Amino acid sequence: MIRKLFVATIALMLLHARGIRAQETDTTTQLGTVVVSASKIPRPAGTLTQAVTVLRGDDLRARGVTRVADALREVPGAMLVQNGSYGATTSLFLRGGESRYAKVLIDGVAINTSGGGVDLSNLTTDNIDRIEIVRGPASVLYGADAVTGIVQIFTRKAIGGPRASLGIRGGTYRLLDADADASIDNSIAGLSLGAAHHSSSGVLPFNNAYWNGTLSGALSLAKGTTSDATLTARYTGAEFHFPTDFAGRAVDTNSYSAEHRITVGLDARHDIAEFIQVHLLAGSNDASNLSEDIATPFGASQPVHSAFVSRGSRRTAESRVSFFLPTAATLTIGASYERQRERSSNAAGLVGEQTAVTDSFDAARSDVAYYSELLGNPTEWMSYSLSGRVDDNSDYRRASTYRIGLALGDVQTLRLRGSISTAFNAPAFSQLRPTLYTVGSPGLKPERAKSAELGMSTTFNTRWVQLNLNYFTQRFADLIQYIDGPPPDFKGSYANLAGATSDGYESEIDLFPAGRLRATGSFTVVKPRITNIDPSYQGPEAVGDALIRRPSHSGAVVVSYTHPSGGGVGVALNFVGVRPDLDFTQFPSPRVSLPAYTKVDLSGDLPLAGVERGTITLNARVENALNKHYEDVLNFRTPGRTLLLGARASTSF
Repeated sequence: MIRKLFVATIALMLLHARGIRAQETDTTTQLGTVVVSASKIPRPAGTLTQAVTVLRGDDLRARGVTRVADALREVPGAMLVQNGSYGATTSLFLRGGESRYAKVLIDGVAINTSGGGVDLSNLTTDNIDRIEIVRGPASVLYGADAVTGIVQIFTRKAIGGPRASLGIRGGTYRLLDADADASIDNSIAGLSLGAAHHSSSGVLPFNNAYWNGTLSGALSLAKGTTSDATLTARYTGAEFHFPTDFAGRAVDTNSYSAEHRITVGLDARHDIAEFIQVHLLAGSNDASNLSEDIATPFGASQPVHSAFVSRGSRRTAESRVSFFLPTAATLTIGASYERQRERSSNAAGLVGEQTAVTDSFDAARSDVAYYSELLGNPTEWMSYSLSGRVDDNSDYRRASTYRIGLALGDVQTLRLRGSISTAFNAPAFSQLRPTLYTVGSPGLKPERAKSAELGMSTTFNTRWVQLNLNYFTQRFADLIQYIDGPPPDFKGSYANLAGATSDGYESEIDLFPAGRLRATGSFTVVKPRITNIDPSYQGPEAVGDALIRRPSHSGAVVVSYTHPSGGGVGVALNFVGVRPDLDFTQFPSPRVSLPAYTKVDLSGDLPLAGVERGTITLNARVENALNKHYEDVLNFRTPGRTLLLGARASTSF
């Protein structure tokens, strides 16, 4: 299949050796927001053949939303699960898939660990321009991990004249948020910088503090019509203290974890001819994690100091060439290289004595991928996409993916779209290789997925209402499951033992999208189920079981009003339906149902008059205004009603 896609797209390139690039621009300039993450070439949202949501950083900051996870709660098909207080592990389940099935990128650089895992707890909206969420398989664009979609965060670039702002606020749970940003721009280069600090004493009575510091920047160079280059960097240092054990019981007075992450990306473009564009991308993500604790193990007479240290890195490089063909078609051919590495060690020793390393782990692998993508918009009534990709990895067998999409209809009134896609997820280092607790399973295959999607977009009036409806069906195969080991050491292993499905509906509505009063709403119905399990599997799951921590119904409503003077108010409502979980206070752990809940957040800001050469704005936010008691994970307490008050000063030169 992949070979046929390559042959077909290359044949089209030879048939159309010269293009009319301006024609593509003329036919799409009025088709809506330009989306970068859904294809290799930026496309107007109205021409896409898959579901995409774009969250603007300015809108989020205006409502006082500082955590990326809270922003994603408003996206249809997205379920966020936070293990308790601020800074606790936060996972994203997209369209009912596993949490390791959503790829997260910062300015084009993936931050997932091997096997697709990602913790969103320390990602903030500081100095963010926008967040693009592509729902549905995206491995054909981004390789492993992008099984149910991707989340891409874009740093704010310098646009316009020099500007600067400074904000601070505080409130319940000793919350303190402070941030500053500045930018300068001219015809040759632009520089944007941001810094932020967030901290809290936590929601539990002891050992629950959290702090987060973030630095970010973007440097734009050679800002010409035929060439440009952007260098971005983001650093985050965070520390979270948690007294809870695996079952949610507050029993530990000194355990904590710390993370340090730096992500650097380079995106360079050059038009070597009117219809040929070359793109070069490079990226690096380095994350270091430390967990420490002092406890008295069962049967011991003295307390023991233990520490776990891990370091992970991803290095990527990508090159692609795009040909702008007649009839508004674009052919992209490219290749990418990625190198992953993960190192970790456990150390332990009696309190007051030097700790000694008890075990260590070191693994690396490389991936080379080749892809092609054909995008077309031959008329205003039709757009299509045809893409294929091959990933050759040093750790597991070759993975091939494809995507076929078609959209028909008038973008300004009614548009229908459909697509068929495949995706895969890579086994984790710790699943393939021996660890302290497992024997290693080098024969593991990548987890696979097939998906079909049908959608409809309608605009009754461009200034009044926009509506999106989607139906999707997903089939997951070769799911990796843990197998208990035999005596005497009881070391377990992993195998591809299960299959699952996740079918559902998504709806989005945007009222008065260009007005001062705006309302958006979304609702999702999804049913993720286990469809088959190998007889050798001895775990708690059974065929027909719903996948845990994913609600069958969820939704969000956001209403905001901006006053002509610059102030505004907003209300956000988030509904999460009943979902299954496991009660780890018992063994074996029985299934339980977490009750549905509705969480309401309020926000408002008020500009002060009479300030020269800038503005000062007072702001307020009330999270969980109805003081609703709820749990994302059984027995892990979440914040109650939270009041935040602050101010922001901004100026332009």
